[in-house]
Amino acid sequence: MPAAQEPAAPAVQEPPTPAVQEPAAPAVQEPPTPADVVPGVTAAQGGVGTFAVVVARQEERQTGVSIRAAEARSARVLARTAGNDLAERPFPTASLVKLFLAEDVLHRARTGAVTLTPEDRAQLEVMIRGSNDPAASDVWVRFGGAQAVLDVATRYGLTGTAPPLRWGQWGETTTTAADLARFLARLPVIAHPDDAAALQSWMGTATPIASDGFDQQYGVFGTLPGAAVKQGWMCCLSGQRHLHSVGIADGRVVVLLSEVPRSVGWDAAKAALDDAAAAVPPPAGS
Repeated sequence: MPAAQEPAAPAVQEPPTPAVQEPAAPAVQEPPTPADVVPGVTAAQGGVGTFAVVVARQEERQTGVSIRAAEARSARVLARTAGNDLAERPFPTASLVKLFLAEDVLHRARTGAVTLTPEDRAQLEVMIRGSNDPAASDVWVRFGGAQAVLDVATRYGLTGTAPPLRWGQWGETTTTAADLARFLARLPVIAHPDDAAALQSWMGTATPIASDGFDQQYGVFGTLPGAAVKQGWMCCLSGQRHLHSVGIADGRVVVLLSEVPRSVGWDAAKAALDDAAAAVPPPAGS
């Protein structure tokens, strides 16, 4: 008799392995564009006096690129600049002119047109960090401040900037929010890298109290973490107070210029700029 055949064991079905779901990559949050930011900043200021705002992206120095490529990049950066309807309106600069003055003196020293002593550089530094007026007056006279304003306007393409009509009254230099934003945005590509770094370093270590005792912690200063700032204040030209705040934070340029009647005190003018600056989204990672 043939041997009995054992029935074949049924094949064991392995349960299907569930597909492993890869975690979805977190969505990259694009920072708001200047055009998105400006309306909120303008509204937050509350309509106190006359107010101009510009928000822009700072340019980055590039090496080894053609002139055409550099110009194309500059055009893209300018496209990421936005301001309110008073961005081209001239304002007296008050102490903001010290930025133009310091940049031009550093530029002339770089090109060999003037020679700076360590004391001269220290004077430029205190002029920016502490907004020191006697230092600015001395630099203005010794280095030809009116011509410095004209030279900066030419090199940076500032079409709304002019020296004061009255000799020596450097605070009456006129400029626009658009020009100041262009100056700060183009600083890394127009100035020598060491000079741009020096100017931004001085702005980044501005003293809370200015040399004349004025509290500088308003507007961009103290509102945007890590901002390199310059403040300006003046009273009174044609019965108006002028209170300004500009800064660079994480590659973003913010310019706030204001003009209020003398009847509006400094505290109210500062509060309006504080509210405006607080409406600017903080730098990434802050």
